[in-house]
Amino acid sequence: MAIDQRKTAGRVRNFFEHDFERYLGYAGLNPVDLSVIDDSHLSSPKMDASGVSAHGGINHQEDSTLRIMEAEKACHAVGKAIDNCRDSARTPYRTILREHYLKGLDDQKVMVLLGYEHSWYDSLKRRAECEFADRWDKWKHQYGVDYLRDLHVYLTDKKENGFKAD
Repeated sequence: MAIDQRKTAGRVRNFFEHDFERYLGYAGLNPVDLSVIDDSHLSSPKMDASGVSAHGGINHQEDSTLRIMEAEKACHAVGKAIDNCRDSARTPYRTILREHYLKGLDDQKVMVLLGYEHSWYDSLKRRAECEFADRWDKWKHQYGVDYLRDLHVYLTDKKENGFKAD
């Protein structure tokens, strides 16, 4: 299925700016942690031994624990999806995604780091974001958070796919 690369890249940017930031907050992680922590570091907070909090018999601790665990899994899926992206001189997608979204460098600094002009960097970043969307499908499933949304924006109209309507 063909995707709209500009809209898909926009959806990926939105995901990193909003959803990913929220997952990081819930999980108590920093984005740079994802490049050095492997799956053996996944943990969950300790629950109240009774399983019930002091708030009317409702177990808020369990809800909080589940939210933290799901956010942790989502964050690690993001890290793995980025690590799984191509990274060569012609396709420095992993480097772009890691430096910008995990390490927080602005586009200008990443552009200088890679030695590219603005227009070429913009094209590479858009491709990197689209590749992340592709990899995200696999890794969110692998980490059991496949209920999280697909980041692709698909072309549905024949005209958008380059075909003339009959």
